[in-house]
Amino acid sequence: MLSKRQKEERSIRKKTILNGALKVFKSYGIEKTTMDEIAIESGFGKATLYYYFASKDEVFIAIMEDGWQQLWEGIEHLIITDTKPRKKFMSIIKKMAEIVKSDKNLYGFLFTAPNHIQDETKQIWKTYQERLYAILKSIIEEGIKKEEFINLNSGMLMKAIGGLFHGLLIENQQDLDQKEFELMLQNFLRPEND
Repeated sequence: MLSKRQKEERSIRKKTILNGALKVFKSYGIEKTTMDEIAIESGFGKATLYYYFASKDEVFIAIMEDGWQQLWEGIEHLIITDTKPRKKFMSIIKKMAEIVKSDKNLYGFLFTAPNHIQDETKQIWKTYQERLYAILKSIIEEGIKKEEFINLNSGMLMKAIGGLFHGLLIENQQDLDQKEFELMLQNFLRPEND
């Protein structure tokens, strides 16, 4: 049985490997990355790398799962609050922005990673992604009904917000002030009669 210290050491090594892999994936692309390059970037030998992950695909899957799970767990408490749709939506987006800004490399990768894994049974992160999008879409639909949001197709509105979110928080080289981001989003979502 592993001691608490041994479990912590394993967790740190795994995180170090994932961070190294993320750098290599972003530099060379997923297809061109090798386990050797991940091992070198992580600062471990190949034996250590293979102890934690049997393949590059497993590393990719772990990055995707960890990132989406962190994002989900960071906003889960806001999803279950009993508040008006606009307030709920804004609080979720604000929290997501905080999480994304805390690790732009990881979330830039997560939001733009190609569909590298074709086997859908291995795409566990999609569960978090699909649930998040469905919840946000349902909040928007409720907000449209209550005239708290502009009256547009909820799917189209989600895509526009996603593009705004990605462009301002991930692609933007300047740090966007949280209040500026919120103001832009509020103006974007404002119903026509405001």
